[in-house]
Amino acid sequence: MNLISNFIEESEARVLEQWLQTSDQITWQQEHFKIYGREVLAPRQIAWFGDPGLNYRYTQLDHRTNGWPEPLADLRQRIQREVEQPFNFLLLNKYVDGSQYMGWHKDDEAGCIGQIASVSLGAVRRFAIERVPQGSTSEGAEVVRESIDLANGSLLFFDGRQRHCLRATKRPVGSRVNLTFRNLAS
Repeated sequence: MNLISNFIEESEARVLEQWLQTSDQITWQQEHFKIYGREVLAPRQIAWFGDPGLNYRYTQLDHRTNGWPEPLADLRQRIQREVEQPFNFLLLNKYVDGSQYMGWHKDDEAGCIGQIASVSLGAVRRFAIERVPQGSTSEGAEVVRESIDLANGSLLFFDGRQRHCLRATKRPVGSRVNLTFRNLAS
């Protein structure tokens, strides 16, 4: 896991977040999906982009892509240079306040290659991740939970196969958009 706190300068991050919140090129939606047999409304809004013709399937829903808006293509190039890994898909999550969150999960769907590059824009939120300490080889090894406050403009590069979440908070916080760049087998 690698964190670059000021990957995007504050003023540039504000401009990009504003564009993401208001652009007619972004179609935000709140998905319904099934967990343990019951229908659930996702506690956030999502949008996605990627190389034409890709499909990222998770929670039994398809997310088909047909290209990149210029600001996101430019950001993708910048991130690829920084982390030296290609990305062909982007999942955006919008959280309007602290009550919206992403529960504990792994991004370990078939076809995901490499690590995830996650850019945070807007309000600071607490991200948590579980990891097994280095050198532990047994399946019953104790899991360590780490929490990181992700600031506006930060870039987190991590293994999505590790369980992670964005915690809800009762303290008043503004909106946040998270951009998670992934590489999918085509």
